[in-house]
Amino acid sequence: MKRYIITILIILAGHIAFGQDFFDALRYSQTNYGGTARSVSMGSAFGSLGGDFISASINPAGMGLYRSGEFTLSPTLNINGADASYLGTNSSDNKYRFNFDNISYVGVINTGSASGIMSVSFGFGVNRLKNFNNNISIVGNNAETTLLSYYTDMANKIGDPTKFYKLEEGLAYDTWLIDYDNNEEVLEGKYFNDLSNYSSYVINDENGNFKGYGYKEVGVKSHNQRKSVRTSGRIDEYVMSLGLNVNHKLFFGGSISLLDLEYYQSSTFTESDDYQNSNYFKDYSMYSSLNHSGAGVNFKAGLIYRPFKMLRVGLAVHTPNFYTINCSESNTIDANFDQPVGDNTNNYSNNWNYTSTADDYQFELETPFKTIASASLLFGKLGIVSVDYEWQNYANAKFRDSGDNWDYSSKNTVMANMYQSTSNLRIGAELRATDNFFLRAGYQHLGNPWVDNYEETAVANRNDSFNTYSAGFGYRQQSFFIDFAYRLSDISTAYKVHAMVPNDPMNGKNIAQLNYTNSQATITLGFRF
Repeated sequence: MKRYIITILIILAGHIAFGQDFFDALRYSQTNYGGTARSVSMGSAFGSLGGDFISASINPAGMGLYRSGEFTLSPTLNINGADASYLGTNSSDNKYRFNFDNISYVGVINTGSASGIMSVSFGFGVNRLKNFNNNISIVGNNAETTLLSYYTDMANKIGDPTKFYKLEEGLAYDTWLIDYDNNEEVLEGKYFNDLSNYSSYVINDENGNFKGYGYKEVGVKSHNQRKSVRTSGRIDEYVMSLGLNVNHKLFFGGSISLLDLEYYQSSTFTESDDYQNSNYFKDYSMYSSLNHSGAGVNFKAGLIYRPFKMLRVGLAVHTPNFYTINCSESNTIDANFDQPVGDNTNNYSNNWNYTSTADDYQFELETPFKTIASASLLFGKLGIVSVDYEWQNYANAKFRDSGDNWDYSSKNTVMANMYQSTSNLRIGAELRATDNFFLRAGYQHLGNPWVDNYEETAVANRNDSFNTYSAGFGYRQQSFFIDFAYRLSDISTAYKVHAMVPNDPMNGKNIAQLNYTNSQATITLGFRF
């Protein structure tokens, strides 16, 4: 059921889409806060600023800075784009998605005390922590690598087709993309595919007597490849938070959050013999789907200290997110041949189609602990500058069994070696243009989680740090406000189009360069009472 866990080192260098739960650990550990339009436009730098419901997700002490009750609603439009370059061909795709990044309610109880606890604030609502919506389109001509090489190599290593993994080499074998040489003199390399070229060699015994033949791949016939990937989903945080205001100088807060996770990915990978270099093979398409759905919980605590009116400093700690995630996945291959292929038992055909579904399974994920230090300067009625520094060690991510007694120790050891700690930076500013109108801007930098000298990921993930830029404006009255934000995220990264054997000298020829962009427009409607 979980064969990819056993073959982790092969998977690290090969599979990019499915069965790669070390990528899952990173995907569900990184955060790109949504929330209100004001927080988005200021780069989510609210660790010491407070007075906004995003505080419940970053530093709950900021809840203590509320002076009155509030209700907010933040509809958001996301436009996600991806530009790809592969084997000299450029392609692009995009996806539009409408959602709500924030819905929240905050209440304030003023104690009337002249000192000590001046007020107690409580709030509950939802903040979006991440969205996974994207479309990717990749086209490559004159490919020198093929996924069938990987499946053929796995088949030759395993030998017995009854032990093939049903979502990978087993599926290729069932659709005749991998065939078997029945010649008894062939001792090595009995499995082969029609997209690869092979050379033979003689195998002798220890006395130099002839035993048989072996075959090894010496190249791939030039062909074309296409891949499309569709992803959707999100992580929403349903948060309940409490803040205390002590003498208008010291603020404490805590939050408990329930996390709702959904991630769906579907892909189509096609290889076609458009140059007619193969005798039998014409083309095939592999349709893959992966669905993750899960729930989690975390706790946050923080404080904000105001030594004097102009300055606020803050410190917050987040426990790991403790997830339980359900997983289902399936693959379908539709293979076409110029001439009928098969055998007397299964008959012969120009088309073979087969679907395989993995057993549903469940795993637990513990994301890294997080610490946030922050400071903000308030220039009277003129404006605000705020900075958050966030530290997180992705090497501390852990997979745990969910009751099936599966041993994840080797998986966690690999992640401890391949990931590192990062420093994330958020900067925000707000200018009060008039008594009621505000201009805002922000910047975020998310650090690179990969260890540079970890060989298995060096080709595809040398540096995945990225930057986000934001701007916006707002109009505020005593009992009503409306804010608008625009945020642009941009990241360039490498993408493995298909799996390959790690020691294949052609490794790297299957790499596409991707540039992701996310444009987000958020409007917040707020009511004070």
